[in-house]
Amino acid sequence: MFVWRKETRLIALRPLRWPDDRASLLGLDTSFTADRIFQLRQTNHAFQLDETAVEPPIHKSYSLIDSVDLFPSHDWVTIAEHNDGVAGIASMTVEAWNRRARLDHLYVTRAARRMGVGQALVTAAIGAARDRNARCVWVETQTVNYAAIQFYRKMGFEWCGLDTSLYDPSDAGVSETALFFSRDLR
Repeated sequence: MFVWRKETRLIALRPLRWPDDRASLLGLDTSFTADRIFQLRQTNHAFQLDETAVEPPIHKSYSLIDSVDLFPSHDWVTIAEHNDGVAGIASMTVEAWNRRARLDHLYVTRAARRMGVGQALVTAAIGAARDRNARCVWVETQTVNYAAIQFYRKMGFEWCGLDTSLYDPSDAGVSETALFFSRDLR
C-alpha cells in the first residue's frame, strides 16, 4: 500500500482486490458537470480547440457496469481510499507493440475531488508505466470534459490527437469529440 499525503489529507493507494472491490466500484460517482467546454474548429489543414461557456451546464455520468468486470484483465489497477472508502480508481494497459501505456480509466468520486486523489492515481500510473518500460502514458477524454482536460494538462500531458467519429452522436446527447493526450516518459 502506498500512502499519499497532500496537506493534511491521507490518500491510501492499493491494488485492486477482486472481486471484493466490485460493489464499491459500481457505486462510484463518476459524474461531472461542466459550464465550459472545448469546441473543435476545423479548417482544411488544422484543428483548433476554442474554450466556450455553456448554459445550462452539461452533466454527464459514466456507468462502470460494462467495464468493471474487465478491470482484473488490465496490466495495472489501483484503488484510492480516503476516509475508509473508495475515492477513486485508475487502470492502465501497456501496449507491447509500441510501448505505450494507455490509462484506460481514471475516476475520482465527486466527494474526493480537489483533494489530490487524481494526482496521486496518475502519479502512481506514471510510475507503474515507467516500471513496465513504457515510453509514454496516453489518455482519451472528451471536449465536454473541461475539468479533465485542465487536469491532464496540469499533470504534464500534451494534446496529441483527436477522433471526430469515435462517439455515437445518438449516445452522447451533446456534440463531443475524443481528445487524446500523452505524457512522454523519456
